[in-house]
Amino acid sequence: MISIITVLVVCASFVTLVSGQTTIFIHSGTTTSTVPTATAASFPPAGSIPRDFSPAGLDKLWDVVGPVEPPPFTTTRVPDLPIPVPSPPPALYPSWFAPAPKDVLPNLKLPKGFKFGVATAAYQVEGAVKNDGKGPTMWDWNSRQPGGVADGSNGDVVDLQYYLYKEDVARVAALGINAHSFSISWARIFPFGTADSPVNKVALAHYSDLIDYHIKSGVEPVVTLFHWDTPLALQAFYGGFTSPKIVDDFVNYAKTVFKAYNGRVKTWYTFNEPRVYCGQIAGYPFNATFAPGVNASTAPYQCAYNLLKAHAGAVKAFRDMKIQGEIAFKNDDFVGIPWRANNTDDIEAVERHAAFRIGIFSNPAYTTGDWPKIMTDTLPPSYLPRLTASEKKDALGSADFFAIDPYRTQWVAAPPGGVAACVKNTSHPLWPECHTVMLFDSGAGWAAGPSPDPLSESWLQATPNFLRGTLKDLQKRWPTKKMYVSEFGFVEPFEEFRTELFRIREDVTRTNYYMTYLGEILLAIHEDKLPIAGTFAWAMVDNIEWGSGISAKFGIQHVNYTTLERNYKRSAFALSEFHKAHAQV
Repeated sequence: MISIITVLVVCASFVTLVSGQTTIFIHSGTTTSTVPTATAASFPPAGSIPRDFSPAGLDKLWDVVGPVEPPPFTTTRVPDLPIPVPSPPPALYPSWFAPAPKDVLPNLKLPKGFKFGVATAAYQVEGAVKNDGKGPTMWDWNSRQPGGVADGSNGDVVDLQYYLYKEDVARVAALGINAHSFSISWARIFPFGTADSPVNKVALAHYSDLIDYHIKSGVEPVVTLFHWDTPLALQAFYGGFTSPKIVDDFVNYAKTVFKAYNGRVKTWYTFNEPRVYCGQIAGYPFNATFAPGVNASTAPYQCAYNLLKAHAGAVKAFRDMKIQGEIAFKNDDFVGIPWRANNTDDIEAVERHAAFRIGIFSNPAYTTGDWPKIMTDTLPPSYLPRLTASEKKDALGSADFFAIDPYRTQWVAAPPGGVAACVKNTSHPLWPECHTVMLFDSGAGWAAGPSPDPLSESWLQATPNFLRGTLKDLQKRWPTKKMYVSEFGFVEPFEEFRTELFRIREDVTRTNYYMTYLGEILLAIHEDKLPIAGTFAWAMVDNIEWGSGISAKFGIQHVNYTTLERNYKRSAFALSEFHKAHAQV
């Protein structure tokens, strides 16, 4: 009998891996697929590929991935300026029912210097996957494993932003967007990943020109060093982030990038949603690539330990090098609301959710220098290595601001049978987190908010009414003098099945999502006095949304994947109008 691994694949960030189970939840869109173990992922054992930094050695790494699709052109396209912006669509509703974007809380303004941006990630938009000496990444490999991506798509070409970045920057600049949060591909800068391997000067020059073009266009570049695309070489050499060897290699990569772009980039992230990433690599197909001695149960926590040290090491280097600007990492998720009011077990479940989902990295960086006590009380050192005194010192204060991707807020409930029974039972399906996220309230069963496309419905709902509470709770628990809403966005229901013109012109639910969230952010700034200094809409363009592929569409611009033509959606015009009306001149 063939056992079945059930994978819930999704998009822009990851929710969790339940230890001991075969189901993984990856945040942003969701599709259910079944992968028989008879067609399991194939990856060479860690250490079995020699460190050969020659072109032949790079070819051997690409052999692990297999053939890739070349891009339709290989020169940087320079747009004709100015970019024409079409007439905006007519109002969605009568003004007495819903105000136009410019009329949302019109007397409230965004703070001066507010970063009103969009976001992307290298693997999801760049394409040109093998061009100009780039090395393979684990997502290049994952997209070719059975069931690795729900719709069978990959990032080989996708949006081809590697050659179309000038057009994309000019297009958002034409809307009045003033910032773009993007990531740099580690495997472009260091095709082999390691500190003792050669740097790719072509890649350094590419990102230099990209940064300069942002600045020239009035769009501030905000840079993430790592957005999940681990160089395949590091996974093959020693098991990637499941090995402590990753720390020095990441710090070397970070120092190289800091030195190259110092003074031109003012805001940096070391890692995008590190908790999500560490959960992701514990599931299929990445569970075929661990370092020796690591398994699916311990992998998320070994990863967390190594990643925290890599973050702290990079920040120490940033400060020692006197790099201009600010640096932190991007959190994800939410604290949560007790499913049953005044129920002590559900209140405790919320605390466990907060610890495992946000506190795992935020406690060390912002408050205690150590893991949350809930985690160390639950997990033995064989799962979660204990931080030494020097490691705690390095971690504490290693973030200059608090960044959060608050896509939604949900209720949190205790497991059936209670939290205590779950914590004591390591074979419990919800151990070690011992809580359940609920999409519906505990009374009449109403949903928390409008649901997105079915590709995302298992995790994402529009919950603007909960946003201010979430942001206040985050500031109370992990206080800072500055906050960024570093990603937020929505998947328009059934967009994939609509005509191209309809996709561009409809976009009603996503537009409502952005306008309601931005209104609540205005109130959070003015009434709650939260130090929010920027928001970044996910995403600049439709892209490959990780395990959901190109089927889940988060973009404020539609991309025709035959012609690569971009077109603004209704939500793009709404964001533009909102910003122009609320920005301080």
